[in-house]
Order: sequence, then C-alpha cells, then structure tokens
Amino acid sequence: MGRNNNKRHLALQILFLTIVVIVLFFGLRPKDWPISNNIRCLPGENSLSFRNPSIAYVDDVRIFTNKNHSDEFTLQLVVSPEKLVRRGFRPILTLHDGDDSHQLAIWHWGASVIVMNGDDYDYSKKSPRITARDALTPGNPSFITVTSNNLGSRLFINGSLANEMNNWKITIPHAGRKLRLTLGNSIYGKHGWDGEIFGLSLHRNAFSPERVKYQYDKWLSQQVFVPEPKDDLVFLYTFRDCDDNFIPEQTGRNQPLLIPARPIMIKKKILSPPWNNFYSSSSFFIDALLNLIGFIPLGAVTYCWLQQLYSLSRRHAALATVLCCFAISLSMELLQIWIPGRSSTLLDLILNTLGAWLGVIFLDIIRVKCPNFYLRNFLRPS
Repeated sequence: MGRNNNKRHLALQILFLTIVVIVLFFGLRPKDWPISNNIRCLPGENSLSFRNPSIAYVDDVRIFTNKNHSDEFTLQLVVSPEKLVRRGFRPILTLHDGDDSHQLAIWHWGASVIVMNGDDYDYSKKSPRITARDALTPGNPSFITVTSNNLGSRLFINGSLANEMNNWKITIPHAGRKLRLTLGNSIYGKHGWDGEIFGLSLHRNAFSPERVKYQYDKWLSQQVFVPEPKDDLVFLYTFRDCDDNFIPEQTGRNQPLLIPARPIMIKKKILSPPWNNFYSSSSFFIDALLNLIGFIPLGAVTYCWLQQLYSLSRRHAALATVLCCFAISLSMELLQIWIPGRSSTLLDLILNTLGAWLGVIFLDIIRVKCPNFYLRNFLRPS
C-alpha cells in the first residue's frame, strides 16, 4: 500500500510540474514569432512601410513643453493603407504624454479616419471626435490634414473639407511631461497598422482651407512631401533620407524618428482593468475562455496533490490551491509586461484564479458522484 501511495505521489508531482510548464509556456511565449519590427524604408518612393507588428517613434518632442504651443496647429500626413479588413483600433499616429486621456490620436476603422483626444475608442463616453468616412482606399495615398484653433477643428481629406466641429478644439498634450510621437502602432505596441506613410509635418498655425488645398495640389503634382511655409514647422519627416535605425527630422531640431529592431511597448501597463481594452472581438472572448479553461486542470491536480502530499483537509487544500494558482498567474502577468505582444491584465488574473477554483469544484464533484473512481485514481475520500 505504501509503495502504491509513493507511486501516486510521484505521478501527481510529475503531472503538476508538467501542467505548470505548459501553463508557463503558453502564458509567457511571445505572440508574434519571430519578433521583428516590420518596417521598411523605401527611399525611392519617399515612404515608410509598416506591416504588423511594427512601430516607429520620437522619444521626446521637446517643442511642446507648455500650453502655448498647442493652442493652434496643423498636422499633415500622407498615408496609404495596405488593407482595411482588420477591425479595431488601428492607430496611424499618436502624440502621447503618458496619459491616455490626454493623447491626440489619428486612427482608422475600416475606411474611416478618426481624430480624437483621449481614450474613448469605442465611443461609449461620447467624447468629441472628427470622423471622415470612406477616406481611405488600399494602395491609394490619402492626404490627411487636421487643423485646430480657437474657432474649432477641421479634418481635410485630399484638400477637401471632410468634417468640422466649430465648438471643439483638438489639443496636443501639454501637461509638462515627455511627449512622444508614435507611428504605425499604439504606445502599447499591440495595435499594429499596415500601410505606408509618405510624409508627416506639424505646424504652429492653423491652415486656411485655401492653404490646405494648395498643399495638396502641390503634393499631387510633385509626388513629394515638402510642406510650406517652413518657418512655422515644428517637425517634418519626408522619408527621403532614412536607414533601418532612424529617420532624420528635417527642421534640424534633432528629433529623429527611431525604428527599433524589435517592436517595443513605449508604455507598460501592470494589471490593466478589463474595461480598458480598446475593442471587443471574437479573439478577445476566445482569449478570455482559454484563460479560464487553461487553469482548470492545474487547479484540479494541485488540489489533489496537496491533499495527498500534506494530508490537508478539503477546505485547507482548496484555499492553498487557489492561492498557489493565483501566485502563478500573478507572476505571469508581471512577466508579460516585458514580453512583446503580451499584456498584463487584471481580467486574465481573475479568470486564471476562477479556473483554478473550478478545478477544485470539478474534483469534489467527482468525489461525490463517483466515489469508487475517486478512491481508485486519486485518494481516499474524507
């Protein structure tokens, strides 16, 4: 009998360690493999090509250090999306000071271009935004211009006014913290955009509709992004001179656009709450289900192993099991902060812990419903 118990202990220990290794493998593996920043500089086309996963960024846009710089501006960029079938928040450009509620974001959902401040991605808060529908076509460049001043905000597509809000002013973050410019992704590195950017500029003045049309006609005739006037430029990127590591900024302010070798998370979230997800989709619910189901076997085996190894009561073994699985899940969530393509979320921690508890309940159901099977394969029922 003692020999059988020893074999049972060893088998449960091996099974426990095997399940832990499997859980850690799927919990800590990078989701994008191989991990590479899929950005190509195309000097012959004067463009920068983005393929998910990818990100380019300016670490510190130092010109915006106080509110005066953000009272009035014009932001111009020429983009050509690779495809429009991917749903969800796909940021083309963001200006971010570390607080999502302050950021300026230009992104697209399908063929629509959306410009907004803050983090109301699903429009649940009904925060102001400007939208241009059917503004993007795969393979065709679109000249996007955003202007803002005390009179309001305007969004132009290919030199024509697409939308405006006279009582709302888009702002650039000015909280005094480091301001970062990111292209082709969010600062969390999880929302890659596919397409090409042919030019980008930011001006201190709000252009008139006539000036916007002039800029578009000039670009259309020359196919070269050279904004005017140059004396009000904050930054300018034409992508004519670039390499695999950085793209020089044309105003001489030493604010190069950096291209890291691997996708990075400029801002890391620790145990972000579930309501901070950018959007809901089938992949979100599948991931949530896997987080729940994946810890059920771990909970059941740990519960059984602790009862056998330490002769714990069911109540104490159940509590120890939940705490053990909680610690494993918490460790994974903290480690995921540093892994590209992964995110540390409170929802995953809750679902993992709930899955472990369901494993305990599952084993107790077997004990009650099938006592002979339980006695023969697990341990003596108490």
